[in-house]
Amino acid sequence: MSSENQPGRSEWSGAVSGEAGRTLISAVRAWQAGQWSQEQVVAQFTALKRQEGSEVRAALDSLLTLATPGNPALGSAQDAAHETATDAWREELMASRARAWSSQDQAGLLVGPTVLILTDGSRGVVMSSDGTRPLSSSVSGSLMLLCQTIVLAQDALDSQTMGDLRQQRIESASTSMSEIDTIS
Repeated sequence: MSSENQPGRSEWSGAVSGEAGRTLISAVRAWQAGQWSQEQVVAQFTALKRQEGSEVRAALDSLLTLATPGNPALGSAQDAAHETATDAWREELMASRARAWSSQDQAGLLVGPTVLILTDGSRGVVMSSDGTRPLSSSVSGSLMLLCQTIVLAQDALDSQTMGDLRQQRIESASTSMSEIDTIS
């Protein structure tokens, strides 16, 4: 990444503690200004260690001050438009990837095709290239649980896959050892 594609500190005017928090906010603002891709923003969040939930929560605090009320996918239209928006959200969530910070300061990030959702279980924001919107506490709690569930399922799958690979290695080693002829 060139320095012209990195959001600078001079763009930052919020009250985030720590360099990582400022970097996260700058990355989100660069994405929303069309200077960065969504994946570049995700890379900034995932660069943080799982114990750095406090940095993510600090960024969430600042994003909440920047958020505009309302739901980016649900407007004021009734029934049919609401159902279409619900379907869009379902698709967004079903295609999501997740990251959870499980330190004392828990936080979760859902990465959908067009939005990023950041939550700590009681507060949250939906970020898109169009802006940032706050989430209600009940939705934030549900989305935090979804983040944790996705991460736990992936960890379990990775563990099972590692176990399967380990067993295959053992079986292949024992098979190849049995094929060695003894010297008489």
